[in-house]
Amino acid sequence: MTKMLFFALFISASLSAQNNLRSEYILKYAQIAVDEMNRTGVPASITLAQGILESGNGQSDLAQKSNNHFGIKCHSSWTGAKVYHDDDEKGECFRKYKKVKHSFEDHSDFLVRGSRYEFLFELDLTDYKAWAKGLKKAGYATAPDYAERLIAIIEQEALYTYDGTKSLASTGQLDTTGPKKITGPTVNAKGKVVKNAKKKFIIHRVVSANGQSPYVVLQKGERVEAVADSMNMRLPVLLKINDASWDTQFESGQRLYLDFKKARGQQKTVLVREGQTMRDIAQQEGVLLEKLYHYNNMKVGEQPKTGQVIRLRPLSLKERIKRQ
Repeated sequence: MTKMLFFALFISASLSAQNNLRSEYILKYAQIAVDEMNRTGVPASITLAQGILESGNGQSDLAQKSNNHFGIKCHSSWTGAKVYHDDDEKGECFRKYKKVKHSFEDHSDFLVRGSRYEFLFELDLTDYKAWAKGLKKAGYATAPDYAERLIAIIEQEALYTYDGTKSLASTGQLDTTGPKKITGPTVNAKGKVVKNAKKKFIIHRVVSANGQSPYVVLQKGERVEAVADSMNMRLPVLLKINDASWDTQFESGQRLYLDFKKARGQQKTVLVREGQTMRDIAQQEGVLLEKLYHYNNMKVGEQPKTGQVIRLRPLSLKERIKRQ
């Protein structure tokens, strides 16, 4: 009798600990899941449920050692860091991330880019049961009861509340002070509903005005890699377009051009503000950095002084004659 009581107490304590870990996981990563839903159209409930299931509430070896919360394997297209782990077979290759946030982002992009998951994005965002069954049908996992396990987690933890904005306000758990959330269906200029993630990103984010090349304004916490993924662009190309390197530090509020800069504005010059670099000016005004140095007869790497006049265009024939 004593042994049975001890066993019952042990089971109860274990379940309580697991529930606490799951609650902590949800509180910690719900905002990221909602942000990813708004970016790509993957329901936050599905993302959270998969993260909980695949990572064991964030406690699995794969999650702890490589921040991989979704069990995504390397595949031939993966060029990032790798870790080897026993799964269906011994010593399989899995993706490794610097931050858990990167794992969430890669999970969304993995679904958006994968042709076998394309049909999922035709489903209603709030139909978590259809999404769970669709993931199993598409072969995301080999477990025969994978869909049922996802659905159970979503319903036990009421994760479906994260799939609608009305529910978000009532939870009191999410940070709503960041960028404005995209709600409701996305429609194009003709009023037709758009479900393609890339097209949605363009409609909501891409700016093209005053003769400048199209660009997006980086939001708080947004990574350049995420923009490249959303546009299906190679990161080295995006960096080159923006006169940047792998070491360039991007900040929120900065422009990130999606095509080579072709400024056609009326402004011919600008006054340098305190702390501005030549690259800052090139990005703000939509001018190639190399050309900006050429227009101002400056050496590459040289920085302007506060109050200095910087030309945004080459000298006209009349101006060149006048200077001679």
